[in-house]
Amino acid sequence: MSGHRTAPALGYAAFVQLRHHPYEQYARARLGDADLSRRVVQQALRRTELSWPAVLAADPDAFAWRVLGEAVADALARSARPGADALHRTLPARAADAALLHEQLGMPTGAAAELMGLGEPQLQVELRTARRLLTGTRSRPTA
Repeated sequence: MSGHRTAPALGYAAFVQLRHHPYEQYARARLGDADLSRRVVQQALRRTELSWPAVLAADPDAFAWRVLGEAVADALARSARPGADALHRTLPARAADAALLHEQLGMPTGAAAELMGLGEPQLQVELRTARRLLTGTRSRPTA
């Protein structure tokens, strides 16, 4: 019976080892605060761990990414600072996430897609959406 507990625990540990650093990069880019970013990532990973059996039945990357995004948004809402990430104030969340990971953090599209729990074609669509909307924002005359 203990073997059944060990396999999920090892799977979760491997998941965290692969995701922890990119999650912190993402959170720090959005929050602008290294200490807060670490706490938010720990909170998101803990929530993922508590749901790990259900997460495995679904899509671990998509689930954990959604949890991380919610944790970052909650931290921003509680913060007196608006955060460092203007993309999320301008774009839909997935397009902003894709642009932040690929354009700002320099992550390859395949790695960014995997991190977000998307297929690479879906990520490419989000990047095109971000570019189109950002270009439209910049070309509008200001009043």
